[in-house]
Amino acid sequence: MKISIITCILILIGSAQFSIAAGSLEGEIMSGLEDVYNLRFDDAERKFKSIQSSYPNELSGYFYESLLSFYDALPSRKDEPFNKFLRQSSDVIERADKILEKDERNYDAMYYKGMSHSYRSLLMLSLNKNLLEAASDGNSGYRTLNELVKLKPDYYDAYMGLGLYKIALGFVPDKFKWLLSLIGFEGDIRNGVELLRNSMAKGKFTRVDSKVFLSIFSLDEREQNDNRAVELSAQLVTDYPLSAVFRVFHASLLLQSGKTNESIEEANTALSMNTESFKDEITKSASAVLGNAYFRLSDFGKAAQYLETFMKYANHGDRLNVHMFTMGISYELLGDRSKAVETYKRVRKDFINERDGEVDK
Repeated sequence: MKISIITCILILIGSAQFSIAAGSLEGEIMSGLEDVYNLRFDDAERKFKSIQSSYPNELSGYFYESLLSFYDALPSRKDEPFNKFLRQSSDVIERADKILEKDERNYDAMYYKGMSHSYRSLLMLSLNKNLLEAASDGNSGYRTLNELVKLKPDYYDAYMGLGLYKIALGFVPDKFKWLLSLIGFEGDIRNGVELLRNSMAKGKFTRVDSKVFLSIFSLDEREQNDNRAVELSAQLVTDYPLSAVFRVFHASLLLQSGKTNESIEEANTALSMNTESFKDEITKSASAVLGNAYFRLSDFGKAAQYLETFMKYANHGDRLNVHMFTMGISYELLGDRSKAVETYKRVRKDFINERDGEVDK
């Protein structure tokens, strides 16, 4: 199964549930991450800036604030948040380098530097930006995190970054394998999954992140456990019942697993609680799930209705031809041939080979 980097990263707004004393640095980080996780981005930004004021020499506040721009740039595909993230992540890397000049074994500095490089690489790949620059950042991130776990094997959060990099390389198109050979890397999806399991079990701030990605990649391991992906996403909904993003995520996995009525229920619940950040993205994603779910139930009127809503929020970078085709077929089966033809004519004809599958074309 081909899994796009965008699909993977779009869900990466994680934190973890720990019993950390309120008022401690870790407690303040966790509180901000909880806000991110529940899409309260304005609250999260205030908390991360407060950390910067209270702990100006700590990298965590700057790093996690930069991720807010990362999550803004990813679905919107706009230059402003993309460039802002590049500036913020460069600042984190520069701050980390200054710390490492004085203390080359500062593990936190290594972690935030490595993860900043990794996020830069993933965002550039996701938005089809400079491939060579993305490879360079990915290379730097991997080497930094790999060195970190050699020096401190129990720095478990770093394993998530290593695991995602291994998996991402496993999905690089064949035409770019030469580039991986040039920089001395190769993808290893199974090894990446094992690294994610390690960070999910033992990480400090990456347990939920790792659970998200494991639920995605479990879809490709049906011989081991058909229900693993749905079970993991269900745990996320249980742990964070007010998070619309996890509701949509769970709904999409339910739909892929053939549990159509359950997916409709979860998608509708996500829409009913869609009051925080990323309203448009939640509406778009939930509408796509509902449109395809009702199509499976032969309710073509509702299928067309929700897919039309999806199209209102879709941007040029979305893979929308499959949804457009489903919507056209829905109009055909409703007896509206002219509307169907009109819909077919709206399909996108410009493709990005590294992103779009044969079905889209």
